[in-house]
Amino acid sequence: MQKPFQTAAIITATSLTCLASAFIHSASAAGASAPRPAVRVLGTKVFLVPPEGFSASENFCGFFKKDQDASIVITEIPGPYEQVITGFNKNDLNGKGMNLTATSVIKSSGAGGDKSKTLIEFTQNAFGKKFKKVALIFGDRVSTMLVTGGMPESGGDELFNTLKASVKTARYDARASLANLTEGLPFTLADGKKLKKALRVQNTLLFTTSGKARAGEDNGPLFVVGHSVGDISDDNRSAYARERLEHTPSLKNVTVKKESRISQAGLEGEEFLAEAVDSKDGVPTFVYHAMLFDKSGYYIFQGLCGLSQRTEYEGEFQRLVKNFQLR
Repeated sequence: MQKPFQTAAIITATSLTCLASAFIHSASAAGASAPRPAVRVLGTKVFLVPPEGFSASENFCGFFKKDQDASIVITEIPGPYEQVITGFNKNDLNGKGMNLTATSVIKSSGAGGDKSKTLIEFTQNAFGKKFKKVALIFGDRVSTMLVTGGMPESGGDELFNTLKASVKTARYDARASLANLTEGLPFTLADGKKLKKALRVQNTLLFTTSGKARAGEDNGPLFVVGHSVGDISDDNRSAYARERLEHTPSLKNVTVKKESRISQAGLEGEEFLAEAVDSKDGVPTFVYHAMLFDKSGYYIFQGLCGLSQRTEYEGEFQRLVKNFQLR
């Protein structure tokens, strides 16, 4: 059964949208200075030269500068470049609330996935603001890198040009070493008995039985954990957690069978056992859904498998939550 490890196009749209968030912090315009070295973005094999004054983020793969509300965010999309890039056209982006304003192809003599890059500029309304963004897209037959700089439109041309210059320095080095997939994240999560870390997309980890994941393929049972930011009142947590479950994009006809209070790593939260139907293929699905709340938002956990596999994987999903620890 193909479970909702979404296609590259869906992941791409999500990545672009999430840039307009409370963690989109701005960079000050850099003045003339000596060339600065490229640095590896934690959690990725992408190197770039961040604008002066930017800090590495603990909430996404990239850099931010809070006082001007702009950022540079790196997302690895599990899909071939030639396929992913087709989704970056005016009609598709407009349908996701983004207005494409410019597109150009950058040719390079670099090795690997750096031989052909596409640079796009677009605007997006979110959280009562209009954001101006620039994204560099490049990759190979396996995966695609999306390097996006964002700022309020009111930030001015100088700031935008600073972000664009930084984004254009991005390159991928397959030889680079990552400490682990949780590098730079505010949490750790050990592999389970059946499910292993397969992919990281921003501050979200995906677990599969093989420890690998590809868009458009049957990845079998899945488990996802990530951190989100949101101000949720203590008396609304149960309702909010249920709403998040019921609005899972890949599912329909969600029916909660059991709800319980849980605690882990000093955090309190909610756990749901539910049944649903896969919105793509109509397969009956068992859903494990849990949320743990902290001062800045919440951690969300979701396990998915065929309903016939519930006995085999329900305990595995719960074990993974028990492996969760804060740094």
